[in-house]
Amino acid sequence: MDALIFTSTIQVVGYALGGFWAVLHRRNRPHPARLAFFYCLLALASALLSALRHAGRLTFLLPDFQTHLPIYASYCLALIFLLLSRALFVAPHGEWRWALPSIAWGGLLLALDAALIPLPEMFFFRGGWTLPRTTMVAWLLIAGWAILSAAAAIVTFQTLRRAARHTILISYWALALWLMVLADGLYFIGQAAAGGLLRLLGALLAVYALSSLRLPSFEHTLRRFSAYIISTLFRIFLYTLTLTVALWVFRNWQRANLLWISLAIAILLATLTTPLLDWLQKWSRRSILGGGQDAAGMLRQYSQNITNLLDLERLATLAVDAASDFFEVKRGYLLLVDKEKEVQDTFQYLLRPVRSTNKPNVDEGVFSEESPFVVYLQRVCRPITQAEIELQPHYQRMAEGERAWLEKLGCEVYAPICAKGEWIGLLALGAKSSGAPYNSKDLNLLSTLADQTAVALENTRLVEGLMRLNNDFRRAYAALDQANRHLERLDKTKSDFISIASHELRTPLTLINGASQMLLDDPSLQENPYYTQLLQKIKIGGERLHEIVETMLDMAKIDQRALELEPQPVSLHHLIQGLVHEMEKEAAERSQSLEAKDLEHLPLVMADMPGLRKVFFHLIANAIKFTPDGGKITVSGRPIEPNVSDLPHGGVAIVVSDTGIGIDPRFHEHIFDKFYQTGELALHSSGKTKFKGGGPGLGLAIARGIVEAHHGRIWVESAGYDEEQCPGSQFHVVLPLRPTDRPVPPRPFSNP
Repeated sequence: MDALIFTSTIQVVGYALGGFWAVLHRRNRPHPARLAFFYCLLALASALLSALRHAGRLTFLLPDFQTHLPIYASYCLALIFLLLSRALFVAPHGEWRWALPSIAWGGLLLALDAALIPLPEMFFFRGGWTLPRTTMVAWLLIAGWAILSAAAAIVTFQTLRRAARHTILISYWALALWLMVLADGLYFIGQAAAGGLLRLLGALLAVYALSSLRLPSFEHTLRRFSAYIISTLFRIFLYTLTLTVALWVFRNWQRANLLWISLAIAILLATLTTPLLDWLQKWSRRSILGGGQDAAGMLRQYSQNITNLLDLERLATLAVDAASDFFEVKRGYLLLVDKEKEVQDTFQYLLRPVRSTNKPNVDEGVFSEESPFVVYLQRVCRPITQAEIELQPHYQRMAEGERAWLEKLGCEVYAPICAKGEWIGLLALGAKSSGAPYNSKDLNLLSTLADQTAVALENTRLVEGLMRLNNDFRRAYAALDQANRHLERLDKTKSDFISIASHELRTPLTLINGASQMLLDDPSLQENPYYTQLLQKIKIGGERLHEIVETMLDMAKIDQRALELEPQPVSLHHLIQGLVHEMEKEAAERSQSLEAKDLEHLPLVMADMPGLRKVFFHLIANAIKFTPDGGKITVSGRPIEPNVSDLPHGGVAIVVSDTGIGIDPRFHEHIFDKFYQTGELALHSSGKTKFKGGGPGLGLAIARGIVEAHHGRIWVESAGYDEEQCPGSQFHVVLPLRPTDRPVPPRPFSNP
């Protein structure tokens, strides 16, 4: 087979595979992949036409055009490669600025070749120098090809100066451009077979470069190739030596079986060459490939160091130092990822750098949940390089602030740290000191390092959260303690005010009451009804004020624990009956029914009679006040049998029931607080027993204080507050028959 036909066949197959590869990997760089596919398609057509021209099958074309066909192909391929370079390094669009003039130039030269433009076949110059028209067209085509190739070279090397991190990609691209230029040069001098193979090699190299996101460095590739060559030569030497020795040993064994000889040679190869080849492989990895660093040892040591580590800054220092020492980088960060909710159920991710030893501080980064950077790290959870972010069109949708923050961070690779399917951290490393890029092996190692960091980081974040929560609790407890002290001061101030006010008001009230009584007894004033009415009002007001002052004095004594009790046998039946009789007038004014029942059989109680009188006075007055007109108030009681744990001598239970508006269960305890008022104060009416009448708010507080001073218990039961249905209330009072050191527990008895 002719050499040109053979090389053309190889080119057709190679360009078809290259175009298929470009389409298969178009997702990484869609527009450059389309141009690469078009380049392979045009180069494939050029190879076919070249083979057909060599076989004499293009007789239908003009002779001049057939002669210039390789140059036309080189010109068109140079134009496509320029557009491909610009789409890859400069801008994804805008090729028409170069495409239109270049197509117009090619069309003009094609018209000259087809004699569509009337020009002489020969141009004569001074000195007898002549230039055929076909030669001029060829030179003009080569000149256009040179301009397009130079433009592609300028784009490539300008990108190298502008973006040093793309050195590997640009190196591959420059090599592909150099191979294509050399191939076109061979085409121009008539070496079509060699030129075709070089062009195919350059095209495949360009397709591989633009379709691969992580290219191995030339140095690493050269080292691997050198290690492979050395290993292969050494194997050949060992096998040859072993076979030579075996043949020399068996040279005189004429009757030896070939099977036994083959078996002996196989045993020699297996036992002698295998250890040597293993040693050679380790030596080549250490000496040629630079495999002196023990990745497994580094990971094992790092895993041991972070075991049971709960300090976040220490973890950041260990993680960054381990990666920096292994990859020989000077910049690295461990960043925490916090997911925060924004408006309309959207989220943002905060990348917060952890402070570590001898590492510069940077601000936190803010990324939206739709950011391609976040989507990749969250879903894929695999390392990504800065070069991929800058070159892949998918990442061009990142916000300007996000891209600026990554640039300011100054790192070359980002390894996400994921735990339980959630992105919780990020390990970011700068460029290697050697300038070499991060290859797939490095990224896999970083991924393993990030996986080992995930558990420790999750634990440290939990500890950090617990410590922050503990600090919040401490601050809350401190604030609560301060508030309690403030409340205690306010309560003491209030008690002091009550005590001082009651003492200071007592003397002038005594004078007022005495003077009003003297005026009422004056015969001259008694003859005047007007003055008598005024004096009666003064006397009633003074007596009301006197009751309030006495109430305040009782409250002050209770607060100061100065309440003096004089226990004596008390008949609750007579005491309560007397109060009911005394307060029947107030109940009658409201058309209320006030009665006492089941009190006759109550035993005597050792208690302070004035104190108990005040207790039941306040309870009955409270029932009258909050029961609508026509309601019913009942005071009932029952004895309580002795109980060793609660009432060793027995006791009595008194219940003051009403058909009033009731009390909200939320306020059952608050109504016994000082100055507590139900409802709005502005809506209260005046008067001691008027419906929902106002008052100082001390009656129930005094009742509780006196009952608890007797080591008893008081509480209220009510279904709720309702001014229409009037569910009523029941105030329970439990008193021991004899004084005891143990107070009665809360609500130990059922409603009688």
